[in-house]
Amino acid sequence: MRRSRAGALLSLLTLGALATVAAGLTLSFKHAGERAIEGRLALRGMVAELRLQDGLEWRAISGRVAAGTVAPELLESAGRARALGADAVRYGLPAGRGVRLASLHEAYLGALTEELALLTAGDDAEAEEIDETEVDPRFDAVIDELDEQTQWLRRRAAEAQRAGDAGVLATVIASLGAAALIQRRRVRADIQRREEQRLGARYRALVDRSADLVMVLGADRRMRYLSPAAERFIRDDLALDPLGADLSDLVHPDDRDAVLAALPQPDATAPARLGREGRWRHFELSIQDLTQEPSVGGTVLTAHDVTERQALQKEMLHQATHDALTGLPNRALLGTRLDHCLRAEHGGPATGLLLIDLDRFKEINDTLGHHVGDEVLHQVGPRLTGALRETDTVARLGGDEFAVLLPGAGTVRDAVAVAESLRATLKAPFQLDQLTLHVEASVGVAVSGVHGRDTPTLFRRADVAMYHAKQTGQGVSVYDPAVDGNSPQRLALLADLRRGLDDDELVLHYQPQAALADGTIRGAEALVRWQHPTRGLLAPDAFIPAAEHSGLIGPLTTRVLNLALARARRWLTDGHPLQISVNLSARSLLDDNLDREVAELLDAHQVPAELLTLEITESAVMVEPAFAAQILHRLRGRGIQISIDDFGAGYTSLAHLKDLPVDELKIDRSFVMAMADDRSSRLIVHSVVDLGHNLGLRTVAEGVETAEALSTLAGYGCDIAQGYHLSRPIPGDEFDRWRATPALR
Repeated sequence: MRRSRAGALLSLLTLGALATVAAGLTLSFKHAGERAIEGRLALRGMVAELRLQDGLEWRAISGRVAAGTVAPELLESAGRARALGADAVRYGLPAGRGVRLASLHEAYLGALTEELALLTAGDDAEAEEIDETEVDPRFDAVIDELDEQTQWLRRRAAEAQRAGDAGVLATVIASLGAAALIQRRRVRADIQRREEQRLGARYRALVDRSADLVMVLGADRRMRYLSPAAERFIRDDLALDPLGADLSDLVHPDDRDAVLAALPQPDATAPARLGREGRWRHFELSIQDLTQEPSVGGTVLTAHDVTERQALQKEMLHQATHDALTGLPNRALLGTRLDHCLRAEHGGPATGLLLIDLDRFKEINDTLGHHVGDEVLHQVGPRLTGALRETDTVARLGGDEFAVLLPGAGTVRDAVAVAESLRATLKAPFQLDQLTLHVEASVGVAVSGVHGRDTPTLFRRADVAMYHAKQTGQGVSVYDPAVDGNSPQRLALLADLRRGLDDDELVLHYQPQAALADGTIRGAEALVRWQHPTRGLLAPDAFIPAAEHSGLIGPLTTRVLNLALARARRWLTDGHPLQISVNLSARSLLDDNLDREVAELLDAHQVPAELLTLEITESAVMVEPAFAAQILHRLRGRGIQISIDDFGAGYTSLAHLKDLPVDELKIDRSFVMAMADDRSSRLIVHSVVDLGHNLGLRTVAEGVETAEALSTLAGYGCDIAQGYHLSRPIPGDEFDRWRATPALR
């Protein structure tokens, strides 16, 4: 009997122990699951803060508010986001994952702070570059990381729930400990409820402040909960009863199927338009199915309004692909469409390309003013478009040059017929207020398959044909290899130049620039020469034009900059720093990487940016004025000096000049050299000097060959003189010896 009682007692004790163990494990798993839910709540709050930070950044970069005004609110939001990240770790997110999330968030905040600082300093171009290359990618990285960690916590909660359920079963089997387990679970539940209430209050505060629309939907897709922003949107913008409204009533009919298909998924995103007819707005939707979570009991839909951002992106894309003056497609968009046409031909009708140049258009600008010329350019586009098919493209390439793309043009004869028709269209008088103007045009024709099979070749050959039409007065000219400047001799020159670049045959000669006030040497212009092994020393005119119409102008410019900056570094090392000027071609101003390449060369040679002056001609600027202005602003933003070369001989309007970041005007040598015999040239030189000083610019006179010219320029108040009277261009070592002598004799 005693043994039986002892056995029963032992069994009882064993069951009790098993029940205790099972209860402990069950509570542990349940607690882990509940903590995972709390961690997800914290991460959702962090997502809301990130959206708030993104909205603040967008308001600043789009110019809606001053960058400085969003800094305090951004600082507060960053603090809240950090606290929520810490909560997520405290409630179950592993420390390593938390550290990675915090690191990504801090990297995003650092880039965002740098962008706002640039905006505050007025450097909008650099800020936009930081926005595209740093801020937006790092924002996406944080959002992706938050999504990954949320999914991890979801899986952790599910695993804990399954393990906890198994523990409950084991506890029931070992029922002797059930009462104690129930009591302990009640205590845990009370603690959990209080903690959830605290986190829920914080999350609700974030939701209440957020501009995002937060909605909880029931199984019937009707609203069960709405954030204040969502309630205002549905009630005020849509004039619907907020609670009880059906999601389908909010979504654009074309987006409805995609949104409804995403609802049953555990986590999904979808773009959609919400609103009503005539008042649709674009949103990014984030959908989470939380129907199994008692605290939610529905599908959570968060809608982030991206309407204004999409409009801004569309506007920026349009600006990047269209001409600012006429609104027509620009060279880049035309090239893209031509590429597409060539790929789509597949043996079908050929594609035609017409290049159109307005004859004597410069006379309109010079005689009547650029505002009249601009109005003519405005009218050209609609005239050409009105005479073409809807599938054709009219583009402005820059200046007075237009292009027409003819998909499925057919034969060369068909393309010529279109060209003749367009030329006749342009012959009709242009009416501008009380003026009647007559404009003619020269048209070059190139057709795919006949004159080339790729975009660059067709552009170049249509250009050759257009210039031939202009030179011969034919009006319309089809590309003819016989008149192409790419003759065997020219091709041989290019091959020789390519070899010369590889063999370091390019050298620089330096022509001094002296201050007229005191005669001191203030700078030198670096002028390239080619030390040809058989033809001797070649001047730039012998090879630069060929390089500009080939791919060699880029490497040649890089070589010249390298040589010039090496000489500038030598002057610095010797203790005699000097401003050095280098000429840029029109092709260089179409290179989007120009400012970065020049900055890298300055760093490589350890030359301060302010010692480098880049000279550009008026005509180079006017090839693509808007794009050239962007490049020049970026160069000037790096501290590099900008000079307008041959000023007075081109057609830069004062409106363009005042918008360019220019430091210096170089008066065209033809006016300076003619001053002694031509009163008009003297007046032009004097006027340019006065204009430059009124704009706060230095003035440099080229072509100074006599003491009389030097004296006249000094009387006009010109700042710098350059010319044979001081010195011809000479090699670097000879220049250094010359520099030791008086500049003005």
